[in-house]
Amino acid sequence: MSTPSRRTRGFTLIELLVVIAIIAILIALLLPAVQQAREAARRAQCKNNLKQLGLALHNYESSHSAFPLGRVGYPKVFSAHAQLLPYLDGSNLYNLIDFNTAPNFGAPSAPMTQNEIAARAVIPGYLCPSDFGRTAGSEFGPLNYPASVGSGVNRLATGGVDSSSIKTGDGVMYSGSATKFRDVTDGLSNTAAFSESTLGPGGNPSSPSGSAPQKPDSEVLELTGATVTTTASCGSSSGGNWSGLRGAKWLNGHYGDTLYNHFYNPNSRQYDCGNASHNYGLTAARSRHVGGVHVCLCDGSVRFVSENVDILIWQAVASRQGSEILGEF
Repeated sequence: MSTPSRRTRGFTLIELLVVIAIIAILIALLLPAVQQAREAARRAQCKNNLKQLGLALHNYESSHSAFPLGRVGYPKVFSAHAQLLPYLDGSNLYNLIDFNTAPNFGAPSAPMTQNEIAARAVIPGYLCPSDFGRTAGSEFGPLNYPASVGSGVNRLATGGVDSSSIKTGDGVMYSGSATKFRDVTDGLSNTAAFSESTLGPGGNPSSPSGSAPQKPDSEVLELTGATVTTTASCGSSSGGNWSGLRGAKWLNGHYGDTLYNHFYNPNSRQYDCGNASHNYGLTAARSRHVGGVHVCLCDGSVRFVSENVDILIWQAVASRQGSEILGEF
């Protein structure tokens, strides 16, 4: 007697589509969690990079009895970051730099100087892993962690210093500075030393790649010559050019590369403003992190500060001798 054959039942088209839809939904739910986990890791690495800068700052102060100059006097405009290299396991690179020769680089066809070779080095500890890792079109090593010149607030009219100037900032690192611990009368734990700045997309566009508030972190408005950056002069783009070379070079002590101030809130929707001489600026700390920026204080600690922090508190954090009473930040 023959046994009837058994038919193997497969998936119907409807069942297969349902399974695919379920898998797609699970992937859609999983991907944001994976991205958040990766960003959390990148954010932790960024915080650690700033901690290392804070430790290097203290080791430098122990050896020299002062913080590094925010910028060596013109024309030898080396940055604080160049001076900190021996305290960041960068002695070989530091020894390559000729601090007796201005870091001016010639045409691409000219032989490279020691300083140009050094400037091309990419230093991982100077880069936030959440950012691009490079300024497009630049052959030099970029930097995400500028030093604080100060509040950026122009107080000349009331008898104070011009904190938007690279020479007379009210922070701890500016041109020719030699700030000692005792000079920071507001307290080391209340005064900013370094924070974050985003890298630009490169080039010199005729207009910014996005209008505020869409993309204020991309380009810098660069006024002509040594024009003083006031709210009036920076209020119109007709008096300057747009530069996408933000953070393009760690070797030079310039606004837009290795120096910043607290004139605007973190991640401000207002474009940063500087000039072609890089000696005045109205700037903001900026990051690719959501909601704020890391700031390394003069005691070496690192905090994440909300982009919604009160502007007066944020500017008070930048000054070394403002005698302000800080609230929560």
